[in-house]
Amino acid sequence: MIVVPEPIPLDQPPGNAEALREVVQDVARAAFHLTVLSGELGGRAASAPHWVGDDAAAATTQVAATATLARSSKDAVLTAMHRLSAHCDRLEEARRQVAALQQEQDDDFRAAWTRLSRFDGPRETMTNEAPEWVAAVEELRATEASRRRRHATVLEEVADDAVATARVLADCCAAVGGRGTRGDESRVVAYLAPRLPGWGDAELATRGREFADDLIGRSMRPEERQALVERALPLAQEPAFATAVVGALGVEGIQLLLVALGANQFGSSPAVPRVLAAALGAAVPGAEPRDPVRTALTHVYVGSEEHLGDADLAAAGMAALLVAARPGSRGGLRLDTVAQWGRQLLRREAAQGVFAGAGAVPADWAPDTFDPAALVIDVLAAGGDGRAAAALLADEESWGVLLTRRWADDGASLAAVVTLAGAETGPAGAASVVTGLTALAGGLDDGDSTDRAVNDGTAARIALPLATGLTVHTEVLIDSLSAAADGTVASGTGDVLRGLSVLTLDRTAATRLQEVLTAWTERQQAAVDALPAVAVPAAYLAVREYGQRLPHALRAFAEQKAADQRKWLWDSATAPLQLVQGTGGRVVGLVEPFAAKLLGADGSWDAGEDEGLVFDREDAAAAAAARARSSGQADRAAGEARTAFDRTAKVLGTMRTPTAVHHSWAETALDAAAGEAIEISHHRADMHVNRMLAGAHPAVP
Repeated sequence: MIVVPEPIPLDQPPGNAEALREVVQDVARAAFHLTVLSGELGGRAASAPHWVGDDAAAATTQVAATATLARSSKDAVLTAMHRLSAHCDRLEEARRQVAALQQEQDDDFRAAWTRLSRFDGPRETMTNEAPEWVAAVEELRATEASRRRRHATVLEEVADDAVATARVLADCCAAVGGRGTRGDESRVVAYLAPRLPGWGDAELATRGREFADDLIGRSMRPEERQALVERALPLAQEPAFATAVVGALGVEGIQLLLVALGANQFGSSPAVPRVLAAALGAAVPGAEPRDPVRTALTHVYVGSEEHLGDADLAAAGMAALLVAARPGSRGGLRLDTVAQWGRQLLRREAAQGVFAGAGAVPADWAPDTFDPAALVIDVLAAGGDGRAAAALLADEESWGVLLTRRWADDGASLAAVVTLAGAETGPAGAASVVTGLTALAGGLDDGDSTDRAVNDGTAARIALPLATGLTVHTEVLIDSLSAAADGTVASGTGDVLRGLSVLTLDRTAATRLQEVLTAWTERQQAAVDALPAVAVPAAYLAVREYGQRLPHALRAFAEQKAADQRKWLWDSATAPLQLVQGTGGRVVGLVEPFAAKLLGADGSWDAGEDEGLVFDREDAAAAAAARARSSGQADRAAGEARTAFDRTAKVLGTMRTPTAVHHSWAETALDAAAGEAIEISHHRADMHVNRMLAGAHPAVP
């Protein structure tokens, strides 16, 4: 059976041509006004009549910038107008073509039904598939297929033209900083603000205050907050906006946001930390000490003494900001802010004994956020800012914690930060070197290293970078050695020298320091008559002698401590066996000393031989005499060198080494026999007492 097909749908192309034509007219008016403006700014208005000096120059510069912006905007708007007009023409033509196809379809179907109605008995004709009927229906179907293709071509051409128009419009938006995408309003404001500061700064400041008020002062659904923050992202790097945000948030607002970030209240979206990091990085503090922005940037958000509370959550919030945007770059935190936060985190660690943020960082965050202080070190190492690195390492408490740690990267980032700090030529760089040497000597001032907390691996890793810092701040090296040599030491000089002795254990570090001293000595005038030229090298030799004795002494204390711990654990574990009576008890008493000896739990230990080099006062005297021999003052130079060596050694003190403990197998056997004899004696005494209590009369032995 042959059925007449239904008419295919012939929809009009999407878009309202009339509304688009109105848009074209609006754009044309804007182009007209911009053309007039650019012409005016290129004429007499291009200068500031009757203005003189810096004001005239500034006004002329601003007018020129505005004229350039007007011309580029005019060209972009004219291009957009022509492209929109062309697309409007294309849309109107397409609508006419589709309307024509619709009329054609109506005419064709009307003609087909008229033709088919002429057949007698149409049902029988249709059922029997009469050739005339089949021919009429097939002709109609072919016409509809052609019409479908022509309609699709019209819609495709309009769609392609719309895509091309959108591309042109997006390119035109670049004239004012836009991209032709959602959120262009903020991007355009950020682009225009620095070019039109008379309007832009005030506009940005207003928007910054409104954003801060909305962010912490208004209850919002997550999607609303996300939209708010995304609108602010393009503006957050602008100083006027950022300054207004930080000033409006203040200390309380920033603390609130850090804690909220640490508590993961904003979910996995990085938008909030990115905006806050950018604002803190771009905000400009005022000159006044109580300026709200300055106060907010320097406030202590992670307290050291607070055991319970929000300090660790704030530390986790800091970690979120540190990974949100690359610090030290546009859109990231200032590196000096990172250094300030690092001091806060390390001081808390020193006070609490655990990493700041420990247990507070959400489990689903990136692994590098779990230790915010280590993240600070990584950031400063990557930032390459010596001033920020020195600001962190000039703090004694920071050094004290950094040297006790074992680092996942074997201290590579810490070594880089030490190198950056030491290369800083200002007072902070010198202070970072002094505090580093002082911290390196931790636990050595009393000649007993049992309370030394410095990690030996970390100390070895930063030895060369710290020595490199001394090659920049040679005054630290020379002044400390000179003070020790002439007996005028100040408080802390001994720690600096003991820290220096640790550096000399690194062969490369010792070579660099020796090169500095040699160059300094050669620059001295009348080397034999000038005490420092003789005394400083002698003092350095005393420092090296102290350093050569350190490894063996530290190893001895470590071995002694380990042996004592093993013995304590053994004694604690075997204490219940002492309660065993009778034969079993005597067996335990005989076996226990041998078992302790066999397992290394009898308190024995040995640190081996001291294999370090030996330097004494005569070595210092010989070196000084050799340098002064040509002047005939060898004896005097030798005497001064001996004195300098002795004085420096006195300042350094003596590193005591505990005496090794050896229990031989023979001594162990004697101890076991003595213990058994005592046990037998106690057993006989107990029997004697028991007989007396029972009324017996023991015989006199």
